[in-house]
Amino acid sequence: MARTKAKQPTHSGEGHLVSNLVTFIVFFGLFLASIYALNWLTLDAVWPMVVCLVVGTLVYLIPFMMGRSDTTVELAEGKSHNE
Repeated sequence: MARTKAKQPTHSGEGHLVSNLVTFIVFFGLFLASIYALNWLTLDAVWPMVVCLVVGTLVYLIPFMMGRSDTTVELAEGKSHNE
């Protein structure tokens, strides 16, 4: 029997270790900075909470927008993101 090995689609981020680590470090650093801003939170100064909410939301949402943009049809056909 002849066996054909179909090319499996790559997983998101596969083969991109350095860029994944840099992205994680940058966004995790921003997240920690937004939490650190809460040290100055008082009832009179609410800007630290605003900074925490805005930066925390951006740090959460931007990586989702940077994610893989392949469609399910392309992945089902076995096409990788490089084709």
